Amino acid sequence: MYAICLAILLLIEMTSGILCFIFKDWFKEQATEGFRAFIVHYRDDPDQQNLIDWIQEGWLHCCGVEGPKDWDGNRYFNCSAVEVGSSEACGVPFSCCVRDENEIIRNKQCGYGVRSPDYQSERGAVIHENGCLRAGEEWAERNLVPIAGATVAMAVLQ
Repeated sequence: MYAICLAILLLIEMTSGILCFIFKDWFKEQATEGFRAFIVHYRDDPDQQNLIDWIQEGWLHCCGVEGPKDWDGNRYFNCSAVEVGSSEACGVPFSCCVRDENEIIRNKQCGYGVRSPDYQSERGAVIHENGCLRAGEEWAERNLVPIAGATVAMAVLQ
């Protein structure tokens, strides 16, 4: 009975791995749509906001799905928000900013106005210009060997 359970578990793992490979484009589309939805509702849900901030600042060091322009999808960061008086208009969240190593207190306003056409400084020095989708793909490629190793190790142990 134990061997049968292990065989079924191994079969499920192999099937899920194969399906992930086959449907990788579908997973990519789902991740893109989900992240875009998170951007739209960035200020509406603190949990989603914290998740996006962690992804952009703590994990992938990126900004938006494909780049900072994706933040036009949020009503607070959209460039048209200038008309309603949003100080964040044409900006990005602080989690998009390149963090200074010597920074003791986090500058939460570092992304204000960085996408504005009349922004004076070099954007690449202030914010991450790469999108999180590409950064996630690069992370997976860099960590492919450890991920595959852990998967094979689990299969061998079973």
